[in-house]
Amino acid sequence: GVTNQVMKGMIFAMTDDPKVVRKIGKYTIKVIQGKCIAAASCIAITPDVFRFDEDNLAEFLENPHDTEENILLSAQSCPTGAIEIYEGDVKVWPL
Repeated sequence: GVTNQVMKGMIFAMTDDPKVVRKIGKYTIKVIQGKCIAAASCIAITPDVFRFDEDNLAEFLENPHDTEENILLSAQSCPTGAIEIYEGDVKVWPL
């Protein structure tokens, strides 16, 4: 149910699980699966970075790669802000 998804997302946000947290270039990217609604805009913009898991929640591919600019665009395209981007300790997106 929805509660399960929210809890799962919150728990994952606290971990360094490579399915939901990756460092690419200067950015650390976190997928908050509890916010994911499977809009797939991230996959459309950066198909070499994101995919859906068996629950239709965004996660990273095994070897994600794209430009920092495209990854930021991808995060900005997410309607629920489920992709957070950090540069060091500073949150870049969403603001």
